[in-house]
Amino acid sequence: MIDPFRSSGLNVVSRERLTDQTAAALRDYILTNRLAVGTRLPAEPSLAQSLGVSRNVLRQAVASLEALGMLRVTQGSGTYVADVADTEVFAQIAAWMGSDGLTEHDYLEVRAIWERGIYELVIDRASVSEVDHLDEISSAMVHAEDPGKAAALHEEFHDVLLRATGNQFLVTIGTILHNFFWEFGYRRALVRKPPVERLLDSHRSIVRLLRTRDRGNIPQMIDLHLSPDDSGDESADEKEGRAT
Repeated sequence: MIDPFRSSGLNVVSRERLTDQTAAALRDYILTNRLAVGTRLPAEPSLAQSLGVSRNVLRQAVASLEALGMLRVTQGSGTYVADVADTEVFAQIAAWMGSDGLTEHDYLEVRAIWERGIYELVIDRASVSEVDHLDEISSAMVHAEDPGKAAALHEEFHDVLLRATGNQFLVTIGTILHNFFWEFGYRRALVRKPPVERLLDSHRSIVRLLRTRDRGNIPQMIDLHLSPDDSGDESADEKEGRAT
């Protein structure tokens, strides 16, 4: 007897494909809603129901994203958006790259190339409201009394800066690279990190230079943001004036 379903050419649904689709839906949910690191996802039953999949499929999808460093599962607590810099992902990349022969100059040169491209696009494309938003964040960053709050504002500043480029792919890859540069260079102490006060204060000067819409100011912006402090207590405003 001929199987009517087999003869009609109906393809068997792959469980692996369903898991991939579920993982993709979760990933898109995280990125589209710009969920911050540490955000707790809905409970498993609710999440599975919203996605229209079984809890077993959901668990497999979550496990795949956990392996990629996007999610962190805490037993008895829940599933959270992970900080990729705290996963093995960056550690593995850094291990393959190695640090033998890496100089501070080389590191800062690559950072400068990357940041130049971002500043060029922001100067050309950012709206006045986007620059105003950057100004508000940079001011709040300087006046934040809690170091954790200041760090969160710093992350928000660079997120808004990337979005002001108008390039969605750059937003995604830029967030990853920003974290990687920080992890590889600063957390591993391979290069000198700018002092916290000057680093935070420099963002206000960067916004002022962005407002000029003059690409000629980009070297000053890069210098303000990246240069290790070799000038005592020189403020970002003084450094901006000296660079000018």
